[in-house]
Amino acid sequence: MKAWLPALIENLDQAPVLALSVVRRMARAALISPEGEFLAGTLGSPPLSAQAAEEAVLLEPGDCRLLTRAGLTLERLRPDEAVRRFWLSALDHQAGAWASWLLTMPSPEGPRLTRHLLSAFGPWTTPRLPEPLQDQWSLLPLKPGLGRLFVLGDDALALEVAWLAARTGLTVTWLTTLDQEGPELDEVRSFSDFSLERLESWPALTAEKLQESGLREGVRLVVTTEESPAFLPDLQAVRPAYLALTGEAQAPGSGPAGLFPGALTTAQRALGLVAEMLNPQGKTSP
Repeated sequence: MKAWLPALIENLDQAPVLALSVVRRMARAALISPEGEFLAGTLGSPPLSAQAAEEAVLLEPGDCRLLTRAGLTLERLRPDEAVRRFWLSALDHQAGAWASWLLTMPSPEGPRLTRHLLSAFGPWTTPRLPEPLQDQWSLLPLKPGLGRLFVLGDDALALEVAWLAARTGLTVTWLTTLDQEGPELDEVRSFSDFSLERLESWPALTAEKLQESGLREGVRLVVTTEESPAFLPDLQAVRPAYLALTGEAQAPGSGPAGLFPGALTTAQRALGLVAEMLNPQGKTSP
């Protein structure tokens, strides 16, 4: 299932329904057609998805429905220019801000929803809301602000690190020479900031190509390909916040990267790497 925000803008003329499944005020989003068909995103629960589809067909443009016991919020969007401008702005915030969220709350004046974009360039705190609404808001990450990770490799470890880090909330770019597509990547794209860039070959990965991909000072890097010596100086030159050479890229005689050096499975190794890079004391090597 593709990402919900671009699909929302693409389908706005059909007055689609935006559904949020809210757990502890954090939300997942899905876009549903007026006929009850899921167009993009995920709510994370088959029963909840079925309920959302049933309710969606009952809504007229501009209507909303709050099923608080189910943790479900639905709104059928109006296809007018003001609505389009708001969601185009949300897409800009997702692409350009260091961190951004979508804040949704019911209006005190009646049965409708109000939404605000929150963007941060530093620490973010809980918004101050009117007293009657303090327990009724939801927050949907457009870009959680944990930082950006580049994964360079073709093996299963590269896939696991990219997939897990994206689910955690990192902005992930995976560079690989393989044709890596499938249901797992479709799922992770539906609720996270994840992109895959396919290379013709590792020698084609020049400093210019890395810069075009968005490599900047302060990013996190996990490298698993044995061909890393060809581009490693370019990676080190940007002064990353975290750099791990692991898998086939691990230097002879060096200990395994990650917080779990005794990990036996690929998934456990990936978890150790993601935990280490999010640790404030995470080290850069070599």
